[in-house]
Amino acid sequence: MAKEQQTPKFRRAAATVRREALIEATLACLRKYGHDGLSVRRIGAEAGVSPGLITHHFPSVSTLIATAYETLSMSLLHSIEHHAREVDSSPRERLRRFYEAWFAPALLDPGLFNTWLVFWSMISHDAGVRAVHDRTYAAYRAALESLLGQLQRTGGVPAFRLRPAAIALSALLDGLWTEASINPRTFKPAEAVALCEDWTHALCAGAFPSLHPDTGGPSRASGRRQRRPRPQNRRRPVLPIA
Repeated sequence: MAKEQQTPKFRRAAATVRREALIEATLACLRKYGHDGLSVRRIGAEAGVSPGLITHHFPSVSTLIATAYETLSMSLLHSIEHHAREVDSSPRERLRRFYEAWFAPALLDPGLFNTWLVFWSMISHDAGVRAVHDRTYAAYRAALESLLGQLQRTGGVPAFRLRPAAIALSALLDGLWTEASINPRTFKPAEAVALCEDWTHALCAGAFPSLHPDTGGPSRASGRRQRRPRPQNRRRPVLPIA
């Protein structure tokens, strides 16, 4: 009698597939449990693997967290950029679509905010997480600089400095997103988009003097900082001695 072929109970997955599964499991745990989701046992259980397999694929749990942070950040940024650029439209329309994607229901999910809180809490004391923050913020700012650069080349828009403009816009977006995530009853996503649109309108009207190319930063012509004139030394009056 021929022996029945039995399907092996466990299959050895490729390293890349296993790493991706662990990253997804980490993000799922952080969404569900917040800081408590940092447990190796919970992540392993979510991924269906032993805790020891985590340290086999990642040098430490903090490395896994940093990798998950970068994966999520870049995935969201690419998704938002794709939404902004997927149709042939004007620079202002692309910015508006960027705002709409930023305040989409998927990004205002409480679980996503819980995940971000964990990442933020680790930036000050974990070098790997801090490095990821610096890289992803630079990518985020570069995306805004690209959209704002296209806007600046539109006829009738006054010249402005891209880097501080992108920093200001990112601060507005992050602040509104944080408040909307903490308390969605404060304002509606459409109101947040409208506020960002007002910022774009003000920028196009030249309403931010500190963003003008000839103010608020290093001289473009020389690449050096403007030196303030030194005050002249003034001798204090000598009081008569009684």
